[in-house]
Amino acid sequence: GNPASQLRAFIDTTGPLWFAGKIAGKVFSAFTASNTAHGGQESTILALSNTFYHWGGIIVPPGYTDPIQFQSGNPYGTSHVANDGAPGEVALQAARHQARRVVDTAAALKAGRGEL
Repeated sequence: GNPASQLRAFIDTTGPLWFAGKIAGKVFSAFTASNTAHGGQESTILALSNTFYHWGGIIVPPGYTDPIQFQSGNPYGTSHVANDGAPGEVALQAARHQARRVVDTAAALKAGRGEL
């Protein structure tokens, strides 16, 4: 379970932004898909989180903050087992919930309220 090489290559280009402090304090979240069950979804998201820690990012996982998370089963980020198919309704609802948490957290930070 690691991010795709193309994503790692992109992340590797962010060194100058990191060095200049341009990505510290930003909100980050991750989602993933694999071809098979037990395909490393959690470890992929955790590997991305390691990068976010180094950047000084604010990580916003879905956690178990909505009933859909008990169905999707991944508190680190939305994940989908592709099996050569599109995400089902549970994965899509989990992704919407996660996206809403990211948007709400970023808006609260921008407003200076400090509400997470």
